[in-house]
Amino acid sequence: MYLQMFMFLGTIIYLGYLYVTRKFNYWNARGIKGPKPLPIVGNFGSVVLVKKTASMLLKEIYSQFPDEKVVGIYRGSKPALLIRDPELVKQVLIKDFNIFQDRGLKSSERRFSENLFAAEGETWKILRQKLTPMFTSGKLKNMMPLLQKCVDEYVAYINKLVDSDTNHEIRSLKAKFTLEVIGSCAFGLNLGAISDDENEFGKIAKKIFTPTPKARCLMALDILLPGLRKAFPNITNTGAVLEDFFVNLVKQIISERNGKPSLRKDFMDLMIELREQGKISRRKENGQSEIEIDDELIAAQALIFYAAGFETSSATMSFLVHELALHQDIQERAYQEVNKVYEKYEGKLSYEALSEMTYLEMVFDATLRKYPVASALVRKALANYTFPNTDISVEKGAFLFVSVYGLHHDPKYFDNPEEFNPEIFAPEAKKNILPYVYLPFGDGPRNCIGMRFAKVQSLMGMAAFLKNFRVEPSSQTMKTLTFDPKGVTLTSNNGIWVKILKR
Repeated sequence: MYLQMFMFLGTIIYLGYLYVTRKFNYWNARGIKGPKPLPIVGNFGSVVLVKKTASMLLKEIYSQFPDEKVVGIYRGSKPALLIRDPELVKQVLIKDFNIFQDRGLKSSERRFSENLFAAEGETWKILRQKLTPMFTSGKLKNMMPLLQKCVDEYVAYINKLVDSDTNHEIRSLKAKFTLEVIGSCAFGLNLGAISDDENEFGKIAKKIFTPTPKARCLMALDILLPGLRKAFPNITNTGAVLEDFFVNLVKQIISERNGKPSLRKDFMDLMIELREQGKISRRKENGQSEIEIDDELIAAQALIFYAAGFETSSATMSFLVHELALHQDIQERAYQEVNKVYEKYEGKLSYEALSEMTYLEMVFDATLRKYPVASALVRKALANYTFPNTDISVEKGAFLFVSVYGLHHDPKYFDNPEEFNPEIFAPEAKKNILPYVYLPFGDGPRNCIGMRFAKVQSLMGMAAFLKNFRVEPSSQTMKTLTFDPKGVTLTSNNGIWVKILKR
């Protein structure tokens, strides 16, 4: 009897194993190599267990298959594809964008899922078309006085800070600056974030990149069962508190401006102009598509602009300062250039002045090469697809990943990739960088809409910082950084510590 029971249980377990691994021959059958998946979790077990970020996992897999154009992986039991070859990256991001325009990150039909980052289909196309004017060079030039005010306040704050202590965690300091900038340039608000450690907006910013426990659990389960999140539309990454905060913020700003655009011409003015129309539309061959504009949709865009403007630039500037502390020669050359431009423009940073800081821009680009804050790109196939001149195919609904970190650290494309080398981005040298291997802001129609703003904000913040301060390694400075497995973007473990000294 016990033998029969044992055999029965063994059969059940074996059949269960066959069921959960039934698709694990998918890529082998198509001649595509990949790491061996595990039952239930596929290749994402370390992500589910919060031992690695998805982007770091993808980088590891990228490096394990140096001779492959693509790598077959499994998100749970679902086949997915990691793209390694730059020409295939081009197909996904640009040439066949109509097949791969969605990120597959929209978690529900709620309005907050219709932000520019996660929106899909016609909704994304309309939003992108209407929000793009926010980032023209003319608009950026108009923001320079607002940026200058933030810079002056920031320098004054650090001047006082280093009088009492020189050892500082630079990420938190840069976050204060970017938070004040996004508040001023996007929302017309003087947040007071630079000098106030208990600032409400600072606390909100941290919550955006700290998913609630329920959301974190659901994200892990969604890896195992893609699409599961849509069954729980009320469990979001940000949570009801954050969503309510931004809805109330939008209503407050609209009320203060009497429901009309002001003379600031900032993000909120653009959104108020669209709100006045009631609906926004986009012409297409068979007519036009439209979406309704209400306070909740505006709040969804406000949240994503706030998050992106705050997080990515503060992280990049922090990594940049870390490298300057370790490379005094690079820091000195950048300082000499900044000082020269400051003198030429009588101590004020204009849009034109920033454009003359070519070496500082090289340092900025080199930082994004070594530390791409958005370390992976994801796209979802909207139809069955075969890459041209190959036998590599994906089915409708499949996820495709690009490891930006992997490409940026591939010795095939960048010599000694772990070294910090701004010379790669010298005007003549950067012409030799192979297309589609340097992707700090993505590429194609769905690249980062705010990349020019991010660059201007970062260059201005760093120019003012270098003009007034120099940095050295402190006792807490780590030569090689490690990254937080819970980070939504590339985030250093234990912060980034340097010694800040007045010039």
